[in-house]
Amino acid sequence: MTHDQIIAHSALTSGLRGYLSDQTLYALCREQLTDVCYLIDQCCLRIQNGGIDSDLSSMCIKTTVHEETIYQYASTDHRARLAHWVRQYSECYSASEREAHAAYIMACAVKALGILGDWMREADQKVWSNVSKHPTDWPWDFYCNFVETQIDPEERIEALDQYALHLEPIISLPCLVSDELTPFADRAIKNAIRKKGGIISGIERAQDMSARDAAITKQGRHYSACGISRRDITSKVHSWLKQEVAKPPAQRPEWIALETEKVLTRKSVEAILKRNFVV
Repeated sequence: MTHDQIIAHSALTSGLRGYLSDQTLYALCREQLTDVCYLIDQCCLRIQNGGIDSDLSSMCIKTTVHEETIYQYASTDHRARLAHWVRQYSECYSASEREAHAAYIMACAVKALGILGDWMREADQKVWSNVSKHPTDWPWDFYCNFVETQIDPEERIEALDQYALHLEPIISLPCLVSDELTPFADRAIKNAIRKKGGIISGIERAQDMSARDAAITKQGRHYSACGISRRDITSKVHSWLKQEVAKPPAQRPEWIALETEKVLTRKSVEAILKRNFVV
């Protein structure tokens, strides 16, 4: 690769990463975006090293546009001719098998990246859809953290599912099994699955906490209705909570999570009661 090619290549990837890092929800997608940017980076290197630079953009764009059709033909072609179908639909007949495979892997990575890019933009817009004016005096970190707290986790999970789905052909097509980039695509999919699992666990924990807080609030109101003074309600609720958690798992109320071993502190119980106007 010539010096000019290296500079052009670096400008392409650094510009893309710079644009993505400026998005408000980039911190939530950093790992997934890093994975697909690496794939795109390596595909560009392979194609440029092949000496078909004049056809690089055209081949990659056309392969991305026709990716689903190429996959359908390649997955049913018993001769595993992915490169053949890439050449046909990209009209870049001089591409070698390795270059054609790189163009296809890049197409999958670009589509996966697009899914997260669209989600970041649309989720940010949705947060402010009911606000007449964006705050202009917030520090950037504070602004980003606020947007992160307002997003719909279910929509984020859907975006991760679609991201992994677009990368899946790289690991499922027989002709790419031995490609050196396939393990990186496999890792990217597994990373996305782990991220999704963490989000689901967070949703479940939030639901458990909501049920727990509701039970604590209900018990506090019960004591209040029984005539117990407000200053004694917190201690009574805290003592009651310790008794509930100490029960064998089979006898515990459903709102106590199975993994709960320690009781909330008295201060935490008081905060829940205050938040719900019991004390």
